[in-house]
Amino acid sequence: MRIWLLLLLSLSLSHSADTPEDIATRAYQANINALMVFTSQEGLSSGHYRFTNVGAEMNVAHLPFIYHLAPYDEKMNFFIVGNVGYSKTSLYESIEVDTDRSESERLEYDNQLQTYTGGLGFGLRYKTDYGIDILAGIEFIYSRTGITLREPDDDIGDAIVGFFNGKFNDNLTYKLLTQFEYHTEYEGSHPYARLSYKLYETKAGFNFDELASFSTQASVTSLGAGVESPRLYSYDDMYLTLEGYLYGHYLGGDIVDVVGFEAYSTVGAVAYWYTQNSPTWAERFFLEVSTVKSGGLEGYNLGIGFTVDF
Repeated sequence: MRIWLLLLLSLSLSHSADTPEDIATRAYQANINALMVFTSQEGLSSGHYRFTNVGAEMNVAHLPFIYHLAPYDEKMNFFIVGNVGYSKTSLYESIEVDTDRSESERLEYDNQLQTYTGGLGFGLRYKTDYGIDILAGIEFIYSRTGITLREPDDDIGDAIVGFFNGKFNDNLTYKLLTQFEYHTEYEGSHPYARLSYKLYETKAGFNFDELASFSTQASVTSLGAGVESPRLYSYDDMYLTLEGYLYGHYLGGDIVDVVGFEAYSTVGAVAYWYTQNSPTWAERFFLEVSTVKSGGLEGYNLGIGFTVDF
């Protein structure tokens, strides 16, 4: 069924030469990419984001993961990446729009856009002799997006019900990752610096033929640094460490026209609880708190999770 999601995030950023379909296409894609851009890259993250330039807000639940396989060479190993996620996007201001679209095709104050994602991919890590790890990989992400009625007491727990009751469109995203990470040890602490580039190309359509013909892109370049403390507390064979970090993120592609900004920053703190022997499947558990900020974005992440150790 052909449904262009008009007014996702905003129509106010449109250019005079753009058709409503052009505007909706960019906005539609931006929400899918925003789910992947505005969440953390590790653990179970729940976040709330307010796009102040366009009068929209997003609630996100997201579980990305990365697992490094045993080295097949002294300096190289393959890794597996993936994610499952859910987001709700809605307007927090009532905006009047002059459009001929039907009520079921517009993001308005009384409805919301729901997005579901699931992805899987692989990559290669190379460890240099200078403490720098180089990663490159690809992830294929399937997503479904649709407009549903916003109930007064609706929350993220209604995701499964909405998935079956709503009218959704299918999308396929190719995510390319390149990352350089420097890490070292200094008096028991573990400082690091990281530079990454992620390119998202999404093919969005309403049948198989259209899925292969329409595509759009967004990219994220991230530069950051952090440090993990020495052991602060030990109990039997378990111990506690703390980490602090600061990142700058730079957006490119179609998402910039929709969200109304090109960069944002992330400041966060993580508490790690390392488990040496029990349970055997986890290296550590963690609790993470972070905030994001820019001229057009306000938000936070609360994350709990674990690092797999097989």
